[in-house]
Amino acid sequence: MVRANIPHPRMSSRLEILERVTGDVVVLTLTGQMLLDDGDLAFGRHIAALTSRGLVKIVVDLGGVTYIDSSGVGMMAAKLKHVRERGGDMRLLHLSGRAQQLFGMLKLMFAFENFDDEPTAVDSFVARPRQ
Repeated sequence: MVRANIPHPRMSSRLEILERVTGDVVVLTLTGQMLLDDGDLAFGRHIAALTSRGLVKIVVDLGGVTYIDSSGVGMMAAKLKHVRERGGDMRLLHLSGRAQQLFGMLKLMFAFENFDDEPTAVDSFVARPRQ
């Protein structure tokens, strides 16, 4: 019998996600890269875990994201739909110029509310519970 030395899939991601709760709003701070079959999947799993815990008001801070590709944006759009189907919403914080271009090119800028400061993004859930 011959055993092949098959490497295990990478367990870590190039995207780090830190989570903290402010009232009933979850703030996710993303750092690193959101790429195909890596950061996009980590983000998707994290949002699914939040919604399974009933946490559906989410602010995503993209200030520390150094690179995002179309699969990352696509996963964000898919998870926005997922969150809204559960009565919540997702707001974006610190969207870079390149990310704004990518969201615009994919016709998704209208789908997300975008903020430059965290308190305003968090407070927006009180002012406008859901778009």
